[in-house]
Amino acid sequence: MIKLICMTYTKKRNIIVTAMIFLAGILAGGRLIAPKILPQVSDGSAPNDAEVYTVTSVIDGDTFHISEAIRVRLMGINSPDKGECYYQQAKQALQELIEGKQVKLEKDITDKDDYGRWLRYAILQRPGEDNILLNDYLVRNGYAFDTPIPPDKHYRELLASAEEQAKRNKLGLWLACDFPEDNEAAAREVDAGPTDAQCIIKGNISEKGFGKTYLIPGCDNYLNVKVDVRKGEQYFCTEEEALDAGFRKATNCP
Repeated sequence: MIKLICMTYTKKRNIIVTAMIFLAGILAGGRLIAPKILPQVSDGSAPNDAEVYTVTSVIDGDTFHISEAIRVRLMGINSPDKGECYYQQAKQALQELIEGKQVKLEKDITDKDDYGRWLRYAILQRPGEDNILLNDYLVRNGYAFDTPIPPDKHYRELLASAEEQAKRNKLGLWLACDFPEDNEAAAREVDAGPTDAQCIIKGNISEKGFGKTYLIPGCDNYLNVKVDVRKGEQYFCTEEEALDAGFRKATNCP
């Protein structure tokens, strides 16, 4: 009886050991290893071998955090800014898509903008389903404009066709927002906001022949004017700085 019990125990132990060895072999072969989740980065430099990150929070319809220190700006597109038509819908759409989820970031030519944000194409990882190129998705569904900025052009044709489709089908902002013909271009401008919270005087370069003007809070249309650094526009801390840079006070200011 004792011998039988010992044999039974030995067989069970051998089965367990064999199973453990088999499982270890599978894990070593990589077939059962869980998808790699990269650690949260804490500074402004991207590890050379890092491509996939977890989105910690969404700022608006085209910008999000992958850590407290790092903001990612989706390149080639521009969603409505706070206070503009369809801002909240665009932000909510991006939140529902990626907040707390993993995205793969792809770089074109430009690494960062003047505000230190990573400029990237972002691909939402969806195991078992087709992945989503977020830049394309947001434009194609009317949450953002196609906004090409040279020299980056990897998805140039795709984003252009995405906007044509959204505009033709009146999706998202193309249905909800009434853009005057002379204001659609302005809606495409990229305003990253001031780098210093104290420097909020907007230096604007008019495309309608009004030259270089600056606006202070309280000026008519102040909230609607965007500062696009690509055009040489900038924020100033004082009116003296704006004047020294060749900007004059806008006539619609108090």
